[in-house]
Amino acid sequence: MRVTNQIIMRSSVSRLQMNMQAMDRAREDISTGRRIRTMSDDPTAASEVVRIGSSMRAMEQFRRNIRIADGRAAAEENILDRLGNLLSRGIELSVQQSSSTGNAQTRAIAKAEVDQLLAAAIDLGNTRFGGEYLFGGTRAGEAPFDVPATTVAPFSRLVNSDGDPVNPSGVIKVEVADGRYVTPNHNGSQVFLDTNALQALRDLSTALGNNDVAAIGTSMTTLQSSFDDVQTLIGEQGARTAELLEAGDSLDALQLSLEAFRSDLRDVEVEKAMIDLVGKQTLYQAAMAATTRVLGLSLADYL
Repeated sequence: MRVTNQIIMRSSVSRLQMNMQAMDRAREDISTGRRIRTMSDDPTAASEVVRIGSSMRAMEQFRRNIRIADGRAAAEENILDRLGNLLSRGIELSVQQSSSTGNAQTRAIAKAEVDQLLAAAIDLGNTRFGGEYLFGGTRAGEAPFDVPATTVAPFSRLVNSDGDPVNPSGVIKVEVADGRYVTPNHNGSQVFLDTNALQALRDLSTALGNNDVAAIGTSMTTLQSSFDDVQTLIGEQGARTAELLEAGDSLDALQLSLEAFRSDLRDVEVEKAMIDLVGKQTLYQAAMAATTRVLGLSLADYL
């Protein structure tokens, strides 16, 4: 009989301890608001929570990339607008000096202004952003343009390993989502050389210096074409800005979905947890009462 009483006692105490642990667990769930605090609580759900956390950290990096890319896109759009103004002024001067009212003296004065326009355009090409040259392409650490020494010298100051001049090339892409890349801005060749902007201003300067009315008229046409090309680039930048905005909105929507999913996996419903705690307390009290009755039995109760 002594062995039987010990078994009953150990079993009763074990059940009481289990009930107490369950109550402590319920109280901790309520106080922390989470049902998963260690991997052992729910290995499958905990692994998913870890994966979601990793994804959300990556999203923060994508947001930083978007902010930098948006800054580069906005900087280029501003430069393109200013370049367009320089070309527009060049067109005005070519119109004025190609008319019968122009003469050698007025054209010499206009040439001095066009030379200033050309120098200003080259300065725009050497704009820095975040410590790098915005239009340097893959060689963003070097100034891409320089005022040429002669009327036939190249505008690019970059050279290859043999010392031969090369134009700015390549682009810097940024990752704005898993496997999704955006090019925030053009390189110097695309903006200043492919549009013929610098060459058009230099041709006008040469024509004005030579007092060549026909060449001035030709320069006017070239400048207008360059101006139109720059406006096309402005449109492209607007599209890129819209793409970056959409990428940011997509990240926001994805983050909300991930946060909701993580909450479903990790967090506890407080109302449900409180009801569960009350049930466990009731069960514990009943177990205490039953244990008291069982352990209070005497030898006479078994006879």
